[in-house]
Amino acid sequence: MNIRAPYSLVTAFTSNPFGGNPAAVIHLNPSHSPEFLGQIAKNLNQPVLSVLSTERIPSDDDKTLIYGIKYFAPNGKPIPLCGHGTLAATKFLLSSPEVQAKGIQDIHFITDSGVMVKAVQLDDEFIEIEIPTAAPTSVSAFEKERLKVFVDKAFGRDVVIHDIKAGNNGYEHYVLVELDLAEDLQGSTVDAKQLIGNGFVINVLTTASPGPQAAFVSRMFAPTMINEPGEDHVCGSAHGLLVPHWYSKLGIPSGQEIQVKQVSTRGGDLRVVFQQEEGRIKLRGQCVMLSTGELHI
Repeated sequence: MNIRAPYSLVTAFTSNPFGGNPAAVIHLNPSHSPEFLGQIAKNLNQPVLSVLSTERIPSDDDKTLIYGIKYFAPNGKPIPLCGHGTLAATKFLLSSPEVQAKGIQDIHFITDSGVMVKAVQLDDEFIEIEIPTAAPTSVSAFEKERLKVFVDKAFGRDVVIHDIKAGNNGYEHYVLVELDLAEDLQGSTVDAKQLIGNGFVINVLTTASPGPQAAFVSRMFAPTMINEPGEDHVCGSAHGLLVPHWYSKLGIPSGQEIQVKQVSTRGGDLRVVFQQEEGRIKLRGQCVMLSTGELHI
């Protein structure tokens, strides 16, 4: 096999090259097997690999690009949807001289499951993507006690939990845990391995914001998908649960933009808008191109 494919490393949801969440983005024939693409993801060893189709999908609007997109975790397993991987892919495409010459600002992505994710370049160097959302539902008292055991072990102490909600409608593998503000989510050391076996893949931990800069803060852990320490620096799709939860709890009107933060070591800043009637959220963030090159396989 002698393949040469353009690729870039992009960090998403930040203006700092050492912040946000890195992603590898590559143009590659989508007919390659998931196993082959997964091997590339393992080799590049980034939080996500976004694979863009080499050919555009026909569009009725010459100012809108449409591409197929696939996502792979660093363990080589496919992911149905990745927010920061989509933001990075948008930055990758919009940085093309050909795209810039045509003044294109809108890009639509079609995932393997047929979900369309819309992206647009805003005027202030932010990129906006739209992803589906589903309001999570509170678990039973018995289930809350069961899951609390895992969370306590991960924190190494007895933590105060306000609510635990399970995802649905495409977010079935997600669980949201709202902790008390006093638990200091940002400053806590979390042993993500202790969350394995709780019945969920994506563990979204959140508290109210300790300061006025954000409406809420969060961290995401997926120890069976992400290499040690098992934390995703900034997870866009986690906001599919976070945003409906906090908009409801804080009484924020649908359509109003708020600022939120992910408080991992690298950290990330997002502007979000909940479109309740449409069942979608807008995620707005900046990206930094770290490197570009050609992959030889």
